[in-house]
Amino acid sequence: MSRAAHLHTREWGRGATVIALHPLALESSAFEGIAAALDERGMRTLAVDLPGFGQTPAPPGPLTPAVLAEPVIALARGLDAPARILGISLGGRVALEAVLLAPEAFRSAIVISPYLPWKRMRWMLGSARHLDPRLAERFPLERAWPLLKWLADRVERLPYVRDDPITRAGVRMLYYASCPATRASILSAARELALEPAFGPRGFWTRLAALRVPMAFVWGEQDRLVSYRFARHVASALPGARHAVLRCCGHAPYGVHGRCLADAVGGVLDSLEAGPAVFEGSRGRAAFVHAPCVVPR
Repeated sequence: MSRAAHLHTREWGRGATVIALHPLALESSAFEGIAAALDERGMRTLAVDLPGFGQTPAPPGPLTPAVLAEPVIALARGLDAPARILGISLGGRVALEAVLLAPEAFRSAIVISPYLPWKRMRWMLGSARHLDPRLAERFPLERAWPLLKWLADRVERLPYVRDDPITRAGVRMLYYASCPATRASILSAARELALEPAFGPRGFWTRLAALRVPMAFVWGEQDRLVSYRFARHVASALPGARHAVLRCCGHAPYGVHGRCLADAVGGVLDSLEAGPAVFEGSRGRAAFVHAPCVVPR
């Protein structure tokens, strides 16, 4: 039986399939809001719990982007037609890995604030080698699960939180982290992202330049975790990619601005479906648009 059979999934809408991959430590329920925007466009959202998160068990060994992408690729290959793939943060990096490894399985890809290997000052990430996932078992947080669940339930009801499924899923990390296996998965995936080589035969940036799947990137201008400055490096490697910039958003979670993200994703998908022409820009350069904030002021 393929690993794809073990991926826990949630579905919303009907139509052509968009496979959705969540941020680090979250799970598939985070996509309810984005799924509503895609449903309006005749798209079905098939959101997965990546291996080690939510209700999908972790495979043995380190959770590298390739390991996380393997069952996603198998899932896509089992569909009737090539899927669109969408990912946020860790999910964005896994979506990129999936289209790098199996471009024929995907029609297009949209990645939102993806974690990307640093090009400079990589020595600062060397300490990540000491992130042993087995350390997760040394903190008996599972004893605090009832308290953490009680706290999360109340925080989810706050106005800023309840308006965005991504934020609500982020709040539920409070009690997800009480599970030693989930904590181990968080440490393992974070470690592998930090240590991923930037250049060389296995280097991300070297491989990215060969990608030919239609691509779009969504960036938060206020993002302090995955800087918007990465956009220029992506544009240099993939001059045909499209970029949407959200002035009102930082990194996930998004709160009330989850509506802005959902609308921006829908608009980017519309542009990809329209064909190879760029949004704005000229002379074959990467196209950038600034998506509007839709939250009333």
